[in-house]
Amino acid sequence: MGYGSLHLAAIGKSVVGADIDMSAISYAQQHYRARDNLSFIQADAMRTGFAESQFDVICSFETIEHMRDPNAFLVEIKRVLTPGGVFIVSTPRVTRSDSRPDNPYHFQEWNTLDFQRLISGYFKSVEIFGQFRMETSVSRWLKRLDVLKLRKWLLPLWVIRRAAHASGVRATPDLHLEDICIRSGDLGKASEIVAVASDEN
Repeated sequence: MGYGSLHLAAIGKSVVGADIDMSAISYAQQHYRARDNLSFIQADAMRTGFAESQFDVICSFETIEHMRDPNAFLVEIKRVLTPGGVFIVSTPRVTRSDSRPDNPYHFQEWNTLDFQRLISGYFKSVEIFGQFRMETSVSRWLKRLDVLKLRKWLLPLWVIRRAAHASGVRATPDLHLEDICIRSGDLGKASEIVAVASDEN
């Protein structure tokens, strides 16, 4: 939240980072409060307390899958977004949508088509992109070996970091902007779905 907000503040007139967790807000205020046009507040994403039509752009990166009621979240997004505003939202991509995902912190995960349908229920125009991590042949081979994705549950972070470094990539907590590519087209190997939505035709 803090890292992304700082990047947005480099190009936006005013940026507000919000999180329900006060410890996340405190961390962001200590580490990412480098610009006068950036602030952080504690807020519930389904009842933010913001005024109607307050924001021209709202970014929500890998948050919606943590919501018990994603529809209530989207209603709140529409309320605080200006009529011509843009909503940019991402979520992990899965092959089959699942209301009981393996990740204990997720209430729902979507495949590309179902996620597009969800967002299209609230916005007239929805463009879908895929987020891809830059990989090497060695990192792809190691991921294929770990079919059940046990590494993130069984291995300590320092082991994951060393294995990633040895395979020529960075571990997820250490990713930089240059490690990510977002593009349209075939999303079969995308790790996340990114929707850019608005009511502008």
